Amino acid sequence: MIAVEKRKEELDFNFKFKTYSNGQLAVFLRDNNGFPIAEISIRDDNVDMNIDEFIFKDYSENITLAEMLYDSNLIKSSNRFVLIGKHLCPICQIVT
Repeated sequence: MIAVEKRKEELDFNFKFKTYSNGQLAVFLRDNNGFPIAEISIRDDNVDMNIDEFIFKDYSENITLAEMLYDSNLIKSSNRFVLIGKHLCPICQIVT
């Protein structure tokens, strides 16, 4: 279980990893009961990535989660980005 705090709020979660049909890493956050909190990855068939990298959906409903994950150093950017719609999404790795 991972606990992060932001603005006096604490969120307990686990990472859940799967693979999209194109082989890219799919990353989910689950609460301590295994219920879904968020899908934080996006699939893009036109992007080549390492097996441990994923496209981080750091916009819309994931803005606060993205800040928490970056501030807690649980996710690091590869300094590469993918244009998804009108948003530039970072390619990231989970820090172990």
